[in-house]
Amino acid sequence: MYATQWFIYKGLTINKQGVYHKYSSIFLRSNNYNALVLGSSRAEMHTDTKLLDSLTGLNTFNAGVSGASTRMAYIVLKSYLQNSKMPKTIFLEIDFHISHIKTDTIFNFPRYFPYLSNPVLYSEFKKIDSRFAQFKYNPFYSLPFSGINALNPSLHGWLGKSTSYDLFYQNGFFKNTVNDNYDHFEVKQFTGFIHPETRQYLDSFIVFAKTNKCKLIFTVSPVYKDAEVEVLNKREIMRGFNDIALINKVPFLDLSSDSVIANNKMYFEDNYHMMYDGAKLYTQKLARFYNNIK
Repeated sequence: MYATQWFIYKGLTINKQGVYHKYSSIFLRSNNYNALVLGSSRAEMHTDTKLLDSLTGLNTFNAGVSGASTRMAYIVLKSYLQNSKMPKTIFLEIDFHISHIKTDTIFNFPRYFPYLSNPVLYSEFKKIDSRFAQFKYNPFYSLPFSGINALNPSLHGWLGKSTSYDLFYQNGFFKNTVNDNYDHFEVKQFTGFIHPETRQYLDSFIVFAKTNKCKLIFTVSPVYKDAEVEVLNKREIMRGFNDIALINKVPFLDLSSDSVIANNKMYFEDNYHMMYDGAKLYTQKLARFYNNIK
């Protein structure tokens, strides 16, 4: 079983494209990017690093990961810095619609198993979920969680092959061009708030940026107009984030209600995730914002 674990995890870490190549870049490799995008799948799917760099002169990697809370985004940053140089600029995507949720969930957690040699990643994950000690050292415990989902991309790594899905990843950015034509635009109304843990890790980012002389920028990319109805107190939540930014002199780009994008259903896969045409427009607006404040 130990040999099987090594074979599978090694194959994942030598993928040349796709999500595992991205995670290997973040957690295992040495990088020299001067800008980093952090946040959840909204960050991953909305900020086109190649386009952003062409418009700003930056050298950016998109380190957004699915389901990331502010805590998870901070763990990704600290883990990235185990092997890579300090970025000069950090774009932190804020997810107002999940800001009320506790930060103790690791979404798609088996994806991280091959990268637990990163001491920060392992230490921080173990604080959230004590099972990570077993996940790291006991293949009899971890492999059932990985299963066939890990074996297939591992074989692609060993064979030096990439799937068409892998090719959607470009410098960490996931270029979402495939519309499955399924209607994801349900509205489930709720009242949100800024959870103390969300605020705690925003403060951690702010302190980190000041300590390391790094420019921190808060961003909120567009959401489909239905989300304005879904989160009943969205304006109140956004005022809270804006106040945090103002007090700490953090530039804040809130395009959540940008009418050019938010009103066009064709730009969205669901209420919170854009197709590439929307992401392209958003990235252009982000670049203009950055060029005006740099």
